[in-house]
Amino acid sequence: MNIRTITETAIHALDHAASKAGNTVFKAKPSLMIFVFHGLFINSAEIEKNLVDPQQNVTVDGFRKFVEYFYYRKYSFVSPEDILNGLDNGISHIMITFDDGYYNNIRALPILREFKIPAVFFITTNNVKHNTSFWWDIIYRENRKRGVGLDKIAAEEQLLKKKTVKQIKEYIHDKYGRGAFNPVGDTDRPFTPEELKKFSEQDFVSLGNHTSDHAILTGYPPGQICARITEAQSYLHGLTGKWPAIISYPNGSHSPKVTDVSRELGLHLGVTLEEKKNLLPLVKIKNKIALGRFFLLGGRDINRQCDILCSDIMLYIRLKNILKTFIPFLFSPHICFDKDKK
Repeated sequence: MNIRTITETAIHALDHAASKAGNTVFKAKPSLMIFVFHGLFINSAEIEKNLVDPQQNVTVDGFRKFVEYFYYRKYSFVSPEDILNGLDNGISHIMITFDDGYYNNIRALPILREFKIPAVFFITTNNVKHNTSFWWDIIYRENRKRGVGLDKIAAEEQLLKKKTVKQIKEYIHDKYGRGAFNPVGDTDRPFTPEELKKFSEQDFVSLGNHTSDHAILTGYPPGQICARITEAQSYLHGLTGKWPAIISYPNGSHSPKVTDVSRELGLHLGVTLEEKKNLLPLVKIKNKIALGRFFLLGGRDINRQCDILCSDIMLYIRLKNILKTFIPFLFSPHICFDKDKK
């Protein structure tokens, strides 16, 4: 065990014990809890092929366990439209989100149909238009082929996040070849335009804006922020006939400049990667354009994680926000200790 594994395991154990105790004594405040997923894998064998950065390691079975946890506890599953129409402030709600636009997200559809619950899928439109892999998957796949360790892969990803989209493309072309952006299969590829149009027509599915090229918007001036959001809005409207009402900020990065532009373009809701409950009522516009989201890790017990997040204690998240200020390497956003298995 490395120091990161020991640290996170200890904090999670303490958090779960405190949350279980708290849940028996105190009733959690009514809230909107939003969860983010990315790729959805058939099983662990697909993850171990190293075709994509597994990020959360969530399988179809893990996603089902997550849905069952909240469904059988009578949480209300909501869509962006439900939020805009007004939520019941006396109960807690769940919104399911998927980022990026992976074709493998289609695996969620049978579960959504079975439980009759909605989900929103945020699409990076240029990857759909041009049938290109997401750059972080290329970094992960190519480095794993070369036997590079996970910490070094995480460091390279963090380095590239400081670059512009154009610079990232040039870097990948130079280091990994012109064909590196070609998908290798259904695991890593985005939807095709035809598939996405058909998917958007399904019950329980709505699409959201994830910009045209997954640019980290805080690094761009207002004009370029506007262009990237507008391009995605226009593309999705042209494909589906509907204007998205919600945006997921790439990398969760947002600022007053970014949220102001989003509002001006007619987006009423926005989601970040800040791990927090959105307490009800959602009375302030600014709260709706920068909503918090949680993520689950497939390598850990799903029910245990949900126990922790249902509580208002959330000791792990509070301590993590303190610790990552002083020892940030322990909490790299993409490389979690569940992926340290070689």
